[in-house]
Amino acid sequence: ALVESNPVCGFERLLLVRRGTRGPDLGLPYNWQSNSSLPTHGYDDSLCALEYKREEAALETVFKPARDVFVGDVDLHWDASKALFSSVGTNGRWQLFEMQLAGGRATQVRQLTGEQPDVDSYDACYLPDGRILFTCTACFIGVPCVYGSSHVANLYRMDADGRNIRQLCFDQEHDWCPTVLNDGRVLYTRWEYADTPHSNTRLLFRMNPDGTGQMEFLGSNSYWPNSFFYARPIPGDPSRVIAVIG
Repeated sequence: ALVESNPVCGFERLLLVRRGTRGPDLGLPYNWQSNSSLPTHGYDDSLCALEYKREEAALETVFKPARDVFVGDVDLHWDASKALFSSVGTNGRWQLFEMQLAGGRATQVRQLTGEQPDVDSYDACYLPDGRILFTCTACFIGVPCVYGSSHVANLYRMDADGRNIRQLCFDQEHDWCPTVLNDGRVLYTRWEYADTPHSNTRLLFRMNPDGTGQMEFLGSNSYWPNSFFYARPIPGDPSRVIAVIG
């Protein structure tokens, strides 16, 4: 009854990640890392759909890779005809994939990134103009306090076919979890490192889809909550978001 009366639940099915018991820490990196610090194999992952309003509904498999690789960071397109996800590419590095959806199944899956042999790309979202924003280690920076062992990922943009890649953020530390706000701007988590207790400072930032206008969204000058991950806007609301905090 609570779900039925919730105005943001005007849909019938969820697209979700089913992660098996195999895999380190359920495929979650530590807060100074990102996907590129995780093992590439040893998972039992699949993308599934669920009619969440029916208690007796069973999970329906939408896509399951042929190998024991990570599948996650899913971003559904505005019209639900396709979705982006992160997995391991043909060269053994983290890459971005896009799957076409029809009849509750993935009808076609293609790899969008991977031309650079020593670069990891993952965690993408669709932009309003059809292009794609994603995180990438092409900046070739390492986290200083772990002697560079964690490769920093900044935000990049590319065309829908994976071409014309352009770097948008130039940060010493990670940018995580990009998503599009209801007003068309991009929301993301940024690791603030200067003049702050940096071990825990993961603040929410916002910017225009072309990388201009980067500024704080939430958490600046706040000791707690000071770490926001996987933030998403609440549909139809001009300012509120939901996130995991710590």
